[in-house]
Amino acid sequence: MTARSALVVTNPTAANGTAEAKAPVAARILRSQGWSVDIVMTASAEDAVEIAAAGQPDGPVLVALGGDGLVARVAEGALRSGALVAPLPGGRGCDFIRALGGSLDLRTAASALSTATERRVDVGFAGETPFLGVATVGYDSRANDHANEAPPWLPASLVYAYGGARALTETRSTSITMTTDGVARTFDGWSVAIGNSGRYGAGMKVNPDALLGDGELDITTVEGLPRWKYPMLLPRYFKGTHIDGVDIRAARGKEIEISAPTGYRVYADGDIVGETPMTFTVQRGALRILV
Repeated sequence: MTARSALVVTNPTAANGTAEAKAPVAARILRSQGWSVDIVMTASAEDAVEIAAAGQPDGPVLVALGGDGLVARVAEGALRSGALVAPLPGGRGCDFIRALGGSLDLRTAASALSTATERRVDVGFAGETPFLGVATVGYDSRANDHANEAPPWLPASLVYAYGGARALTETRSTSITMTTDGVARTFDGWSVAIGNSGRYGAGMKVNPDALLGDGELDITTVEGLPRWKYPMLLPRYFKGTHIDGVDIRAARGKEIEISAPTGYRVYADGDIVGETPMTFTVQRGALRILV
């Protein structure tokens, strides 16, 4: 790939406010390799969408420097404009970059863009909202509530454990009705995780077999699990060995609807996107990514 132009899109609040200082570092590295670089700080999630939507298929590469939420919003805008997106690590989790196999070191990742190649990846939709990683309902969403409130000094690898521990005392299993590609199933469960990349929580492989190019969403349901077992599962989530086919089940589909319970908050890529009932779909190869 020859040198080109880039627009570094940064969320100044990502990673407890440290992402803003990382943008000039990325810009210097790219400029040293012959790139023309501009930097823009987003004022909100909606602002990130509009900035990316104003891009062009043959225009500057949209370098999304932030957490998974920012990358998802830049991707949302790029779906409209057809622009090429290059995610760089600037948040605490960076799970989409992990799923792509990219480096979590900013300097290494930025230096690699000049020799990176374009790839098309699937995009999931929680209702009308695009997501790249995982959408959650139930316990996982409540854990996300608390993870977002985690103290700034807490290491990224422990943020979800912190959120999960707090959520464990508040969450109860409930009757869940889920329809996958027209086939309905009702079960008593704790949570549903619907994955595009299948990664969340700074490296947890909640949907261990998820692929970014298969045109399907992976589903992990936590069903008859005793409460006391939850803390013991954390290491297995990082390894992707938690699926047992009994208490924790895996499935896959192109359209998933959660119709009950109603009024449960839905998270996607770490942000609230609505409440149940909600339908989840996927668009195959919809997003251009520089990897």
